[in-house]
Amino acid sequence: MYNLPLTILKNEDWTYTVLSNIFSIVTEWDSIEEAILNWKEALSCHIEWLEKWDDEWLILQSFKNSFNTYVTV
Repeated sequence: MYNLPLTILKNEDWTYTVLSNIFSIVTEWDSIEEAILNWKEALSCHIEWLEKWDDEWLILQSFKNSFNTYVTV
């Protein structure tokens, strides 16, 4: 189990956006709990897709690159 950093934003329309530089996954939902749950599901789906590559180096490289992604706002 890993602790991953997330950014949670409350939007003007009272929805919540959850984002992280882990594979650039962003989700939005009506509650914080649902937004985080959707983020976890999206991460799980992305990892499942990566595993289909069946190449450990590509998976590790993709994961490493996701930590080196920065956004300036």
